[in-house]
Amino acid sequence: MSTPASPNPSDAPTSSVCRVPSTEEKLVRLLAGTVSLTGLALGFFVSPWWYLLTVFAGLNVIQSAFTGFCPPEIVYRWTRQ
Repeated sequence: MSTPASPNPSDAPTSSVCRVPSTEEKLVRLLAGTVSLTGLALGFFVSPWWYLLTVFAGLNVIQSAFTGFCPPEIVYRWTRQ
């Protein structure tokens, strides 16, 4: 049997899906998207070798999801001090 739903909304489990990202996270996402789209455009209009820039950005996002290490965040924190 399933447990009954809590009548009080404050008792409901919290979810990180609705969390508002910090300014730092927004800037990192903006940078990743910009680098990816720039690599795609340069690969299409200039040389296919530029697609490697998009690959690099994608791999960096994937590794940061697993390790928590993101170089742009480190640079951002360093410039804010």
